[in-house]
Amino acid sequence: MDTAEQLILQKILSAMDTYQASDLHLSVGNPPMMRVRGRLVAMPDQQLLTPAFIENVALLWLDAYYAELLKQRKDVVCARTFENKRRFKIAAYYQQNHVTVTLSLIPVSVPPLQNTGLPPLAQRLALLDRGLVIIMGPFGSHMQLTAASFIEYFNQTTQRHIVTIEKPVEYLFQDNQCVIEQREVGVDVPSTEAALESAFHEDVDIVLATSVITPAAWKSVIALANTGKLVFVSVHANTIVSVLQSIVHDADPAEQTQLRMELATALGGVINQRIVTTITSELMPVVELLIPNDAVRTIIQSGDFMQVQNIISTSREEGMRSLDFSLRMAIDGGRITRQEAARHAENPRLFM
Repeated sequence: MDTAEQLILQKILSAMDTYQASDLHLSVGNPPMMRVRGRLVAMPDQQLLTPAFIENVALLWLDAYYAELLKQRKDVVCARTFENKRRFKIAAYYQQNHVTVTLSLIPVSVPPLQNTGLPPLAQRLALLDRGLVIIMGPFGSHMQLTAASFIEYFNQTTQRHIVTIEKPVEYLFQDNQCVIEQREVGVDVPSTEAALESAFHEDVDIVLATSVITPAAWKSVIALANTGKLVFVSVHANTIVSVLQSIVHDADPAEQTQLRMELATALGGVINQRIVTTITSELMPVVELLIPNDAVRTIIQSGDFMQVQNIISTSREEGMRSLDFSLRMAIDGGRITRQEAARHAENPRLFM
């Protein structure tokens, strides 16, 4: 990268600081785009980006391993700590035969669990000794930050052995009262499935897995939870019902009945979160919460997953809450507008 390109890149990164952007998008033929308070906007006073500039940025930000991986697979995701101690998740991939790069800021510090904005009953999932906790939401919902807050809570308050299985490793933990081992898929272990299999044979108390997408991985996660370990999984999805359905329906049909029984036993809770923009232009989480009771476990065993949403909506006295109910609470509390609620709602017509 020549001096002129370095100056352009410095201005781009400085603009991210100025506008407090969470993400940066570099694609050919467009100006740098950044996400500010949940909205994607063009960076002012910047020229359209060229293929050569973006390729040079990718080579600058990727180490030799990931640069070669990009060349071979045309798509890589990694994390890197820059010289100024800021840490970013980097996604580089090809589209229309050109490299595109996305940079996502990873917060320097993990907020205490009580400061995450999670409802008290969701925070109480940290008191589980065993079982499966699913943290879910669409891209940009800060799932990994929530998961990291749980891990840091354990690190500050308990003495346990924790293994994280990540792709990539985003938040870096410093051992306090826990021993925390962070394994990056593709670097430290060949696959999520291999890392989960290894956890069966190790003295592990808590497992965090952030890239569980295959039936084999879900089967291992559920088995780990049912053998006495506390397992946290983060997954990109929009609805709790869709996650539960995919866990079972993507499995071998001959195994689905047994898997439903095991899932019903293992499940400790599901946090489905969104990040909304408040009236004062701040970001705040809004949470849907499933805490399995006898009715939920019976429904999971039967496979009638569509009934789960009804249980969530009618079990507020047990601490459960639907996404739309949480959005309504945010409106009534004067935190967000009806228009913002409609953007994130399962039933937008409720807010129109």
